[in-house]
Amino acid sequence: MAAALAQPHSGGEDHISELPEVPSIEPWTVRADAITRALASHPGPVPLFRLSRTTFRGRVSSAEDWFRELAARGAREVSLRCSPEWCHEARADPLLGSPTLEVPALGKCRLTDAGASAAAAARLTELTLSETSLSEAGLQSALSGCPALRTLMLKRVHGLQRIRVCSCRSLVFLGVWHYKQLEEITVEDAPCLERLLGNIRLNAAITIAGAPKLTALGYVVASIPMLFHGETAPAGVNKGIRAPILSVKILAISVKFSKKEDMEKAISLLEFFPFLETLHVQSSDPSYEVAAYENDTIVSDYYQQCDPIRCLTRHLKIVRLECEHHNRSMLEFACFLLARAHVLQFMKIQSRMSTNQQKLLKQSHMASLDAEVVFENIKGRESFTLEAVTALSDPFDGDTNILGY
Repeated sequence: MAAALAQPHSGGEDHISELPEVPSIEPWTVRADAITRALASHPGPVPLFRLSRTTFRGRVSSAEDWFRELAARGAREVSLRCSPEWCHEARADPLLGSPTLEVPALGKCRLTDAGASAAAAARLTELTLSETSLSEAGLQSALSGCPALRTLMLKRVHGLQRIRVCSCRSLVFLGVWHYKQLEEITVEDAPCLERLLGNIRLNAAITIAGAPKLTALGYVVASIPMLFHGETAPAGVNKGIRAPILSVKILAISVKFSKKEDMEKAISLLEFFPFLETLHVQSSDPSYEVAAYENDTIVSDYYQQCDPIRCLTRHLKIVRLECEHHNRSMLEFACFLLARAHVLQFMKIQSRMSTNQQKLLKQSHMASLDAEVVFENIKGRESFTLEAVTALSDPFDGDTNILGY
C-alpha cells in the first residue's frame, strides 16, 4: 500500500510526506486503520492526499470516513485509485461537496445525484473518474456546477450510456475511455476545448459543435467492440460522427487494416476532417490474422476506386502508421496515402518490415515530391499521464499509451 499526505508549510510550499509503508500481507483492517490515524492527526488543510495500490475489500465505512475527514480538513487535491478488488459502495459525496476541493481523481467509488450536484460548492479545475458509479443526470449536475473545470477524464464510469458535455466554457481537455455500450457522445458550447482523447468508438453517435479550438481527436476506433456472453450491441450500431469537424488538425484512428469494413470506415472518416494535417493510424489486427510474405507485391486496386478526399489533396502533411506485426494491408494503405496526399512531407511507419518491403514502398507512386518515408521498429508504450500528453503539441506523437489507458 502506498499513500501520501502533504503538509502545508509557512513558506508557501507544500511538503509531501509519505505515510509509513504498510506491508500488503498485513490484514486489511490494519492497513485501513493506518490511513485513518494519519488523517485524524493531520492539522489541515490538506494540499494533497494520494492513495494507490491497496485493497480494503468490504471496509466501506472507513473510506467514507476518509472522504469526510478530507472535506473537513480542506483537501485541495485527492487521488484515490484502488485496485480491482475494491467495491463500488463507498460514497464520495462529502468530498465532492468540499469548497476547497480542486483536483479529485476517484476510482472504484460511488456518487449519488445529490452528491454530484454538490460539486457546485467545490472549485474543481480537474475531475477524473475511473470505474466510478455515476448517473447521466449526476454527470450533468457536476459539470454545470463547475465553471472553472479545465480537465475531465471519464474511464469506465458505470451508469453512463450517453456522455453530454454542454456549456463547459472553461474545459480544455476531455478524455473518454472504454465504453462498448455507449450510445452517444455530445460536446456542445465548449469554446476552450482543445483535445478529445481516449478510445472513441464509432458505434456511438458523436456530435461536436461549438468547439472552435478542438485540434486533436483520437483514438477513433473503427472496429465494432468484441461482445462477451450476455452483452448486446447498442441499437444503431456504427452511428459515428454526425457532421464535419473543421477545427481538427490532428486525428488518431485505431483500425484493422486487414478488414475491408474497417478500412471503408477509416476512409469515410477522413471526409469529416477537411483541414486535417496530421494522421496517426494504429493497427488493431491481432497477429493470427496477419499474413506475412517476404516478397510482397503492393496492389491498391481497392483504394484506386476511392473518390478524392479533400484533406489528402490539400492539407495532409504528416502520417504515422503503426502495426506490431508486418501487415500487407497496412502497406497498401500507405501506398494509397502516398499516391493521394499532394502536400505530404513526412510518413513514419513503425512495424517489422524487411528491406525488400521498404524498397517496394519507397518505389511506389508519390503525389508529393517532398515526401520523406521513414521506417522504425515499433516501440513500447509508456503508461498514460495527463502531464505527458499535455506537454506535446501533438499528443499522439510520443510513446504514451493513450488508446489502452
